[in-house]
Amino acid sequence: MDVDVNIRVSGGAGQGVHTVGGLLSRLAVVSGYHFIATQDYMSRIRGGRNSYTVRIGSSPVRAGRGEDDVLLALNPGHLPYFLPRLSARGFAVADGPGVSSSVLSAPLKGMAVTAGSPILGNVAGLGIIAEALGFLPDALERLLAAEFKGEFLEKNVTAARLGAEWARVHAPGTMRMSPRPSRPRILLSGNEALALGALAGGCKFAAGYPMTPGTGILQGLLVDGPPLGLVFEQAEDEIAAINMAIGASYAGARSMVATSGGGFALMAEGLSLAGILETPLVIGLAMRPGPATGMPTRTAQEDLDFVIHAGHGEFPRAVFAPGSPEEAFELAQLAFDTAERFQAPVFLLTDQYLADMSLDLDPETMMIRPVKRHVVRGPDVPRNPEGKYLRYAITENGVSPMAIPGEPGVTVVVDSDEHSEDGHLTEDHAIRVRMVEKRLRKGREIARHVLPPLYSGKATGDLLLVGFGSTKEVVAEAREILEKEGFSVGAAHLRQVWPLPARELEGHASGFRRIVTVENNATGQLAGILRRETEMHVDGTIRRFDGLPLLPADVAKEAREGAWKTGSKRA
Repeated sequence: MDVDVNIRVSGGAGQGVHTVGGLLSRLAVVSGYHFIATQDYMSRIRGGRNSYTVRIGSSPVRAGRGEDDVLLALNPGHLPYFLPRLSARGFAVADGPGVSSSVLSAPLKGMAVTAGSPILGNVAGLGIIAEALGFLPDALERLLAAEFKGEFLEKNVTAARLGAEWARVHAPGTMRMSPRPSRPRILLSGNEALALGALAGGCKFAAGYPMTPGTGILQGLLVDGPPLGLVFEQAEDEIAAINMAIGASYAGARSMVATSGGGFALMAEGLSLAGILETPLVIGLAMRPGPATGMPTRTAQEDLDFVIHAGHGEFPRAVFAPGSPEEAFELAQLAFDTAERFQAPVFLLTDQYLADMSLDLDPETMMIRPVKRHVVRGPDVPRNPEGKYLRYAITENGVSPMAIPGEPGVTVVVDSDEHSEDGHLTEDHAIRVRMVEKRLRKGREIARHVLPPLYSGKATGDLLLVGFGSTKEVVAEAREILEKEGFSVGAAHLRQVWPLPARELEGHASGFRRIVTVENNATGQLAGILRRETEMHVDGTIRRFDGLPLLPADVAKEAREGAWKTGSKRA
């Protein structure tokens, strides 16, 4: 029988919600199952209403579920909020008087005190869940031993055992999962995968100022980068960060910054500087709801139009939008190659849902691309008949040979004003026209190498669902739900949203009666781009903009009921 169990751990910040969720995820993998873990947390250091949800399946699971089968409420006050989403077969565990027949009143605080520490109610609750679902006690204890040491390990093991003993008497066994053979898996979050992909892509300098949810990218680079030769700098602000990265790129280092929408707003002038300098630069932008500070720890896809049009003046860029940790790893590598190959800024557009999502991956899916440099050196540096190197030489495709300072006999001149081929500033109008046209030719060259969309499902039929970024697996599962109900549905995932792969999309869309985008924003930004840049008729948008991610069952419901005709009212 296929297993699909959704477990939610809720509590305030500081109650160990993340610890229990992470241990549950690893427990699933060592027991031979797959998982996806998602986080929902408030912008508070202590307290609040946070949750960590782990969906466990016998087959790979790649999107969240709305219903919970098991709820561990470390703060009983959260029960009224979460109980309405408990499934018919589900049960909740909380410390205190039961408020319904589905709530098991467990003495978590008493178990924690007996174990030797009042903060271990979370681990006692973990022991209850593990026993109720049939996970082997020794598997959990091995994981605890990998996480804790010494006397505190003994206390954690005792708390888990006390929870398991209580569960044998009081907890239902309706969802027990027999251990299965396991094989090596990689456990990664979206931010971790993006940072590792940047390192695999040859990143040697990174700068940033912490801003949720982009901070995890910076943390990954800071921890894993220096042993691989990366120089990391926490700047005083985002303006300094992007200018540092531009300077490092000018000196020949593959460079990046990572931030969120508010931080990127400060980088807009620096982005334009990279555009006119034709300096390679990668920008990791983890979206969150805005405007201004918005909802700092929630998810959204509201910055798509922003990154496509940010900066003053006209210059080319590329925007990649990974839909999974594997794609984050792959596209981060491609971003560095694209930035250097075309000497332009390249975005990696993600969001809180993907940034904080973690799941188990097959190691063989983590492919490392060979790093190919596009810098000219030594005898390969071209010179004009007068023997001068022209940094901005006019070329057919708009890409000039890029040397870096320090080459013998070569002077690399760059300028933030409009400039001539040798890099010196000019106000000659004819040269201005040639330089603008040169930069725009690079944009057309980038478009020639655009990544095509990924398709799944029917080639023709009733409905084509189109999404970008983190909606990938949500849309894929929604399509499967609809197909089981007899609908003919296709799904298109845009892993590159700019330049837009218009021709490929148009060819596929021609076989469907309706075209609907799926987006985590209020205005249907992707739908607007498709209407503007293609011949496609987009009928509507399934949208969500309350700060929470889209869910497959909700997308399928709105597609089935035609809610996209006027747009979802969920807010």
